[in-house]
This record gives sequence, structure tokens and C-alpha cells, in this order.
Amino acid sequence: MEEIIKSAQKYIDENSEVDIEKLEKHLKSLYDEKEVDEYFSSLGEILSGLQDIYKNPMDLFFDNEKEEK
Repeated sequence: MEEIIKSAQKYIDENSEVDIEKLEKHLKSLYDEKEVDEYFSSLGEILSGLQDIYKNPMDLFFDNEKEEK
């Protein structure tokens, strides 16, 4: 799982216009489909838990600067 996490972070860092589908396809080209599915399942559980804390939990994974309005 650690290698999948590292690969996902590297892919996100290198592709500023990344979306979940492209990331999933990329990871499945490198790793076992079952392991990638487990990664996304774990990620979904984490994001669900953060939903009440952050407006957009995905902001935690991307280095986008937020404009405060």
C-alpha cells in the first residue's frame, strides 16, 4: 500500500490537471487491481470522515491556494 501511496502522490505532483479516473487508471497500470481498489476504498473512508471538518476534503491532497471570499 505504501508504494501505491507514493506513486499516487508523485502522479498528482507531476500532473496538475489530474482527476480520480486518470489516477486510478495510472495506478492500475502499475499495481494489482485489487490493491488499487483497496487504496481507493481506504481513501474514501478517510474522506468521508473528514467531510464534516473540511468543505472540500480533496483540498488536503492538492497544493491549490484557496481564495478567501
